[in-house]
Amino acid sequence: MNKTFPTTKTRASKPIELVHSDLKSFPVESYHKYKYTIIFLDDFSSNAWTINLCTKDAALPATKQFIAMVKNQFNTNIVEWMSDAGGEYKSKAFLDMLGNEGIKVSQSIPYVHQQNGQAKRLIRTLTEKAETMRFQACLPPSWWEFSLDHAVHVYNRTPMRRLEWRTPHEWFTGERPSIKRLRVLGCGAYVFIPSEVRENKMAPKAELMVFLGMHSGEKGYIFMRGPNNIIFSAAHATFDESLFPRCPKRTLQNNTRLQEIAPPVVPCGGDD
Repeated sequence: MNKTFPTTKTRASKPIELVHSDLKSFPVESYHKYKYTIIFLDDFSSNAWTINLCTKDAALPATKQFIAMVKNQFNTNIVEWMSDAGGEYKSKAFLDMLGNEGIKVSQSIPYVHQQNGQAKRLIRTLTEKAETMRFQACLPPSWWEFSLDHAVHVYNRTPMRRLEWRTPHEWFTGERPSIKRLRVLGCGAYVFIPSEVRENKMAPKAELMVFLGMHSGEKGYIFMRGPNNIIFSAAHATFDESLFPRCPKRTLQNNTRLQEIAPPVVPCGGDD
C-alpha cells in the first residue's frame, strides 16, 4: 500500500542553496519545434525558470546554462540538486557535470514522484496558468511555449503568503518588480511599424497584432503578426486588453461531446 509522505517543513536558508528540477513533455510541437521544457525552482525564494527543449537530451546543456547563469548574474553557486530519477537526470554525463560543480545530488526513488513534489507542483501550477491564458485568447496548441513563458513571468511576480506576501522575484533579488508593462496574453495590440519595415510612405504606421509576452530584458514586447504568423518584436504598442484577435466570435469549442443533440426533455408528471 502506497502511504502518504509528510510535508517537509525545512527550507533552504539562502538563494540557490537548493534547486528543484523536473522535465515536462508536451503532446504538440511548439511554434519553434519544442517538445519539452525543463524547470528550475529555487527552494528559498520559490523563484522559477524554464528552458524549452527540442529533445530530452538537451536537458544537460540547458542545466549547464542555468548553472552558468546563476554564477554570473547572481554570484552564487548551487549547493544541492533535487530531481527525480528520470533518464535525463541519472545519466553519467549529467551526474558527472553536477559532481564537477561540487553540487550535492539528491534524487527521488523511482516511481515515487512525491519525493520530488516541489518541482511537480510547480509544473502543474505553471501549466494550469499557461493553458488558462491560452484558452482565453484562443491561441493554438502549438503556441504553448509563449503561454508557458508568460506564465513563469507572472508567477515570479505574484505575491505569496509563504514569502510574507512578497513575490518570488523580490525574495530572490531583493528588488520589488514592476508590473507596469504587464499585459494580458493574446490580447490585441496596435504595434508601431518602423519606417524601415513599411512597404512605402503611404503604408500604415501601426498594425493589429497578437501580444505573446515580454521581450528578453523587459524593454519590449513580442507579437504574432498575421496572417503569416511571423514573430515581431517592438518597444511601442497600444494595447486593447478586451480584444482577442484570435477569437473573432465566442463559440463553443469543438473539443468535447457537448455539441451532441440533447435528449428529449420529459415534462413534469411523465408522459401524461
